[in-house]
Amino acid sequence: MWKSLNQGENVSIGDIIRHISSHAVSAFGEKAWQVVRSELHYFEIAPKKEEQPEEAPERRIIKYIDIGYHLGLEVWLDQMNAAI
Repeated sequence: MWKSLNQGENVSIGDIIRHISSHAVSAFGEKAWQVVRSELHYFEIAPKKEEQPEEAPERRIIKYIDIGYHLGLEVWLDQMNAAI
């Protein structure tokens, strides 16, 4: 189940993220992204392994402060985490 990522919420390495865009074309595309690095003020995402090309993966850096203001993101919650 997808849950909106709100300002002040952090992500962990391995979380699956997708971009919610009101624009027809997004820089993120329709891909699902995986968190590969998480720091205090930002996190880094790369396309999920199934969607990743063989060469060097495309990566994006997301500043937590941009969530809710400039970016709409959702994080995937599996059923076990959703029940907690």
